[in-house]
Amino acid sequence: MAKKGDERNKNIFAIVDGEIVPRSQASVPLWDAGFLHGKQIWSAPRLVNGKVFRLQDHLKKIKYGIEAMNCSIVPDDEEYIDAIRKVLDANKMQGASGVHIRIMYTPGTQVTASMNMKAVVNWDGTPSKPRIIIMPEWREIGSVYDTSRGEHAIVSKYRRPSATFADQKIHSNNQIHSSLACDEACRANVAAALMLGEDGYLAEAHASHMAIVKDGVLYTPHVRCCPPGVTRKVILELCQSNDIEAHEDDIILERLFQADEVMIMGTMSGPIGITKVDGKVIGTGEVGPFTTRLKKLYMESMNDESNLYDIFA
Repeated sequence: MAKKGDERNKNIFAIVDGEIVPRSQASVPLWDAGFLHGKQIWSAPRLVNGKVFRLQDHLKKIKYGIEAMNCSIVPDDEEYIDAIRKVLDANKMQGASGVHIRIMYTPGTQVTASMNMKAVVNWDGTPSKPRIIIMPEWREIGSVYDTSRGEHAIVSKYRRPSATFADQKIHSNNQIHSSLACDEACRANVAAALMLGEDGYLAEAHASHMAIVKDGVLYTPHVRCCPPGVTRKVILELCQSNDIEAHEDDIILERLFQADEVMIMGTMSGPIGITKVDGKVIGTGEVGPFTTRLKKLYMESMNDESNLYDIFA
């Protein structure tokens, strides 16, 4: 059975090219570079009491992708911030929590359906104006994963491509590998598909980063074949500031199944315990104390004003 959506999102507003529009009317031109050839960069922070959690980290991730794609125009942060402010105001989300904000960038509209970036111009040959899209939606904490009992996962047959094929730190809308893995997870009736890189080491879950815990130490995969997630960054910072030993590491499947705890780390949820993988029990089969502690620290970090950007200030 398909998961029921939040009814409040039926009448949500988005912003496209500076215009506030109902979600049912939001659109981009057929010749948009993101629609035609996947030249789209995105990131998705969350709203906490009307403030955006780690906004600058998300905007930095977007800027990296834009520059890596050799786009001719890189918007200033204020252009995104202004668009976010306007669409949150239109949706009456001032002071709200439990809001997921998808920020998207495309280089703009092309004059012809060519992959060449030189086609992303106006008819007079000047660079096309980049397209900024902001899509907020209500998504309450706990609406996606079971935070108390934990979740189950499988190891996907699909692998994340390495930087040999393309810079995997570009957070683009080309998510076919992860989408296929997500479909695997859905058909297996589990919450996540854990993906390996081409080198056989663990890379990430289909929709988030992941980590294992062994003998009180956290290990998370390197980010050679996936974008460096903001939640992952926050978790590593929390480990450092709370004297918790944590390392980036190459993790083989054997270590995954021998771990005391396994967790995935999503934007809206923070650390979520994985208690079974491929039907095999991880650790005690319950959400472990390490994951529970990190979850508490993560939730506390969302109320730390140094992590929050006041979009309405």
